[in-house]
Amino acid sequence: MKPHEKAQRGLELVKEAILDILDQKSDGLRNAEIAEILEIRSDYQGEQKDYLSWSVLGLLLNEGKVVKKDGKYFVAGKEAK
Repeated sequence: MKPHEKAQRGLELVKEAILDILDQKSDGLRNAEIAEILEIRSDYQGEQKDYLSWSVLGLLLNEGKVVKKDGKYFVAGKEAK
């Protein structure tokens, strides 16, 4: 498998993981909570940034698979009313 293919497969797995945990949380989750649950919190000079989960959430938003409401992310169509 080529490096690009590996990266794309990894990205798909992270997307699936995020969708899976959001599907279990009807009250939604914040980016930091998602990063914590998946144990993908980033640390730069002692500060939490959580760019990986934030970037993937952006892709999922653009794909229409996730929506953001009141600072929390939800699976599209399952957001809190």
